[in-house]
Amino acid sequence: MNRGKIVIYSQQQHLSALVAEIIGGNEGQIICCTSYRQMINTCNRESPSLVIILSTTPFMNGSELVSNIRATRRHRPLIYVITWQQSEQAILSLLECGADQYMTFPVCMSRLRYKAMEHTQYEWNRFS
Repeated sequence: MNRGKIVIYSQQQHLSALVAEIIGGNEGQIICCTSYRQMINTCNRESPSLVIILSTTPFMNGSELVSNIRATRRHRPLIYVITWQQSEQAILSLLECGADQYMTFPVCMSRLRYKAMEHTQYEWNRFS
């Protein structure tokens, strides 16, 4: 039973693989991306219910990341950003850009897993 799709973006493949392993028990499909373009294309093609971004870099270049991820009007995945950056200004800036949740490393692994499971199960129940 597929409970939803999750896209994880990090330029560091081992980091996205680690997060995928942490949240992988929720019976959903997890797709890891290592480039900005791959993430956008995957989001537009696969319509994930959740996108986890492990960097603030994609937000810094003025590329309108959130609007590119949510390019189709019928689909609005949640966007979680997890990074080392802990400044109040960075957090507010990301939330103003459209990120739904901001977490900092070291992240509570059980909390992240629970949030991902909760959201994908909600999406599954909503559309089934």
